[in-house]
This record gives sequence, C-alpha cells and structure tokens, in this order.
Amino acid sequence: MPQLSHFTHKHRLSLLAVSIAGAISTQAMAQEADTTQAIAHETTEDVRNTDMIVIKGQATGGIDNLITSEDLEKTTASSLGEIFQLDPQVNAGGAVGLGQKLYLRNIGENELNISVDGAEQAGAAFHHAGRIAIDPELLKQVEIEAGAGSAAAGFGALGGSIRFVTKDPGDLLNAGEQAGGLVKGTYYSNGEGYRVSTTVFARDESDTVSVLASVIGSDSDYLEDGNGDDILGTNSENLNGYVKLVANLTEEQKLSVSYERLKEEGDLPFRPEWIVTPGTSYETPTEVTRDTAILNYEFDSVSNDFVDVMFNVYNTNNEQQRTSTGRFSNIDVETVESYGLTLQNTSLVASHELIYGINYRDDESSYAGLLDGTYNGKETGEVRGIYLQDVITLTNELTLSAGARYDEYEVDEEAAAKNLEDSAVSPNISANYDITSDFSISAGYAQAFRGPTVRDGSLVYGANGNVRDPDLKGETSKNYELGFDYGYQNFGLSGGVYSLTIEDAVLTKGYTNADDDIETTGFYIKADYAWNNLTAALSFISADTEIDSQDAFRYITGSTATSMGNKVVTDISYDINNDLLVGWVAEFVQGIDISVNDAWNDPSYPISDFSKAGYGVHDIYARWLPTSSEDITLTLTVKNIFDKQYLDHASSEDLSGSPGYESIAGQPEPGRDIRLTAAWRI
Repeated sequence: MPQLSHFTHKHRLSLLAVSIAGAISTQAMAQEADTTQAIAHETTEDVRNTDMIVIKGQATGGIDNLITSEDLEKTTASSLGEIFQLDPQVNAGGAVGLGQKLYLRNIGENELNISVDGAEQAGAAFHHAGRIAIDPELLKQVEIEAGAGSAAAGFGALGGSIRFVTKDPGDLLNAGEQAGGLVKGTYYSNGEGYRVSTTVFARDESDTVSVLASVIGSDSDYLEDGNGDDILGTNSENLNGYVKLVANLTEEQKLSVSYERLKEEGDLPFRPEWIVTPGTSYETPTEVTRDTAILNYEFDSVSNDFVDVMFNVYNTNNEQQRTSTGRFSNIDVETVESYGLTLQNTSLVASHELIYGINYRDDESSYAGLLDGTYNGKETGEVRGIYLQDVITLTNELTLSAGARYDEYEVDEEAAAKNLEDSAVSPNISANYDITSDFSISAGYAQAFRGPTVRDGSLVYGANGNVRDPDLKGETSKNYELGFDYGYQNFGLSGGVYSLTIEDAVLTKGYTNADDDIETTGFYIKADYAWNNLTAALSFISADTEIDSQDAFRYITGSTATSMGNKVVTDISYDINNDLLVGWVAEFVQGIDISVNDAWNDPSYPISDFSKAGYGVHDIYARWLPTSSEDITLTLTVKNIFDKQYLDHASSEDLSGSPGYESIAGQPEPGRDIRLTAAWRI
C-alpha cells in the first residue's frame, strides 16, 4: 500500500507535470529521496491517462489543469463549487447546488464544452439553474482546458472545456485483489446533514472483466450563513447510483459501459440562483434528475503506430420538475436530452502526432405542463463536426501544434417559421520552446465556434412568445495567449497572459446576438513547492471581462460571462508521519465595483452601480490512518473556519439596493461547517 505521503504530494506534482508537461525530467526528480521518485512515476501516469491532449506549454492547446480524486477527498468536496476549490480559474457559487453555474476565466458554462466520460452536457433544463449535476465521490479526475484551444476540445468550447472522468473498478482495486468494498459516512455540522455511500468493486482472476457499483445518499436541513441565519431553499435529499463494467477484450482493446443516475428533491427556490423571496423565487417542491448511459471503446495497436482508436457513444437526460404558482400555475417538467458520439484516431507519423475524428450530437429540449398542456413545446437540434490536430516535434526544444475543426449546427424551433443553421471553420496554432531544460516559453492562437443550439426547457413553448431572431448567428471566440514554465527539482513556477473575444455573443435566453463583443483579458500565476514532508501551492488569477465597455455581470450576461475580483488560492499540507496528514486551504478574493451603463438599463427600472465585496475564507483538514493501512481512514475538515459571511463572486450579484430588484441576489455561502468522514475499506 502506498504511504500517505505519496497521497499528499501526488496532486501538487501532477499539477506541475501538467503545466510544464515534461520540462522537469525524471532524472531531476531523482535527486530527491526514494519517496519522491515514486511520486514522479505516479505523476507521469496521471498526465498520460487523460482524455485531453497533453502538449508542452501553458499557452498551447490541451490540458491546463488536473484535479484528482485525492484533492476532492482531502478537502471533503461535496458540491460543484468545492470540486474546483484549488483552481482559481474555475468558479461556481451559491449555497443551493442546483443554482451553481460554472465560470472558467469569467466565461460562463454556456460557452464551455462540459462532459462526463465523453457525454456532453449540452444545456440546462432552466436558465436560472446550472447545467451540470455531478457527485464528487464518483470522480477519478477533472481535466480543464482554459480558453479556446485544441481542435479536439469538442463542440462550442469558446471559453474552454471541462471533462469530468469517473472512476474505473481498477482505480479502487489494489494489485492482486479480486474484490473489495468501501463504506463511507460523513457528518456535516452546518445543516446537521449526513452523507453515506457504499461501493463494491471486483474483477476476475485474469483481469479481463471488472465491475463497480456505488450508491450514495445524503440529507440536510437548512444551511446557515456566517451570520447564523438559515439559507432558505438548501434543505434537500440526494440519492445517486452508478454502475460501470470494464472489459479488457485483448491486450489492445478495452470496452467500458456505465450508467449513472443522480436525483435531488426538496423544497428548492423556484429560481435556484437567487435568494428565496415571495412571488419571485419562492420555495417549491422540486425534483431534479440526470440519467447518463455511456459506452467507450479503445483500440490501441501495439504493432501499428497509425492506429489508436477511441469511440464514445452516449445518452444523457437532464430533467427538472417543479410546481409553479401565479400566472404560470402548473407542474413544470423541463428536459434537455442528448445523444452523441465521438470517433477519434491518433497516428504517429515521423515527428507528427496526428489526432483526428468526428463528433455528432442530437439534442432535444422540451417543456410539459402537467396541469395545463397549453404551454407544451420542444426544440430539436443537431451538431456535426470534424477535426484534425497535428502536434509536431520540430526539434528537441521546439514543439508546434496546429489544427482546425469544422462544425455545422441546426435547430428546429417548433414555434418559429424556419430552422436556424450556421457553420464555421475554427483554426488554432501554438508552439512551445525550451530555452533551457528548466525554462520554456509558449504562445498560441485559437478560434472556436458555437452555432444555434436548443435553449433550456422553460423557453421552448410557443405560447410564451419565446421565438428567437430568425437571423441568429453563431458565436465565434478568438483567444491569444502567452505563457512560461519553470521547474527545478521540487519547485515549479508557471504563468501567462491571455485575451479572449467572443463575437456575436448570445446571452442567456438566446433570443438575439449581442451588438457588442464580450472581451476578457487577464493573467495567471501558479507556483508549487515540495520539501520533505511539506508541500505548498499558490495560484493567482486576474481577469477583466466587459461587453460594450460594461463590466459583465450575471443578471445581464447570465450563463455567458460574469466579473470576479482578483483571486488567490493557497494549499499547504504537511505529513506529520506516514499515517497523519494536516493541511490548510485559503481563498482570498478582492472586491470590485461595477458601474452600470445606461445602454444596459431599463429606464423604468434602472440598476444602480453596485459592488462585490471582497473576502477571505480559510479551511483546515486532517486525514488519519489509525491502523497504518488504508482499511480505515478518518478525515476531519473545517470549512470556513472563521464563519465568514460572504457572497461568492461567481454567484448572482446582490442588486437588492436598486428599486424593483429587491429579490435579485445570490445566496450567501454557508458559514462554518465541521465535517467528519469515516471510511472503511473491506
């Protein structure tokens, strides 16, 4: 069994390995103790076993960051926002999980390609809710590509892509083990909640077939904010199930089939991204589900460098059912369902690594009123794409990557007179140059395209008059980026600057193209250091996002973009011994002031200038192996240890100071939460 110190350092060094992608050699790492050598081997495996392309350099297309299951376990991540706690570039705020929306460098989830094991999550069921529901406990890792990048990033990756990768049975089985089980329970002091899970995994003696099955349940009362007040709409129950079968058909072929069902129910806010208020975002019985079935097939020829095939086919269904009152009194069922596939091959030809393939996705968004059928409606859409990426090793020091993808979009809007169609070619080019064995620079330019797609289910019924501009155009992003990487022994430093422009942006409800571009510019710095039993990491990002010289904010730009203050994240951990790990994670966000231009205001109900207050939040954690083995693991985590009252900058902003907008505000984050987790491995 690996020592706990391996567990601790693995993430920090895998981040470093991803960011400099090989600039730190195994030989350099060998100057450390045997423990560090073992970690370097695990790090290499982490980087190799990713779905995204791995290319040297911060500014090149491909994976930029990797979040591992170890990161999620040590911080007891239990929500979408907490998954990305250690990466300041990705944010999701709000105490109600259903209202959390992802933002990558301030660009919202509508402009991102988000997938689970290759199954693209094409859209949200409701525009006041987030697009993705995910259980952190099921995840092996999360792969992040920031900014428009490689041609293989998938459909609509205007601001980047995020890929959630779930665990295989082999990730839980030790060497020589045929079967096992894991029983885990967590108590949450805030909301007096609990979470229990049971996972079983097994394989045959020849390691040809393996299976994994997991059931996870949780329940919570109202969470409390830093002031000790109940956050209404946060009491809910969750029941999640997951099963995966993996077959190593031959030495060259692997097949996996999985099914996942996530379910949440409770009296949630009608508009989950806002605070509970009468008439606007009242608590109402709500049931939310995501059902996803996936088949993945791989054929990696051991004798032919031209053949490394990956085939993915999936079906995913996101559904929200809730009771509405007032003028739309009904039981609403809003659904987005997608079928899709990807066929990709990688060929090694001399100094070229050619990655090419096709994508296809069929979407349907629908609304059904169970009490009043007047508002029933649907939209259907198809997306087709073909792509090629060429990674060229020109010299030992210089790597060039160039590619393009062509995408066609078509939407059949039931209430419209004609279909919406658009297509485009999206090129990219980037390069990395190793100035020395420790220091490299990189530069890249990439475009991405997103044509008309189905809207969320709440907008598709014709009786509501939600018909889009018949001349709606697709969106195009253009991303420029410069970066550097430095690594020497156990120290790594990387950073970069970028500029991203989205032309013809389509804002949340998707009726028309914006008259002006969305522009975001920024820079980032990441540093990692490991010394004996101590590891430390610091990450910083600064981004300025505007549309028509107006700072973007969620009420106007919704799931397309927002503005956040400069952000620093620190993660320091120390192995007291092989059985006990302690750590501290802190997040510091600078406040910002937002002035609202007259052009964006309704003269009858103008929005006043407002501020997003800064904040600093501290967590501590400890993991203990009381039997000096992985049979029993105890984890204590204290979130928001100083009980800070704050509104996350990724949440809906507080506009309650403007007359007529008293109900428009995001929920504050939970206050102090003491979490105790016990895990028993059988």
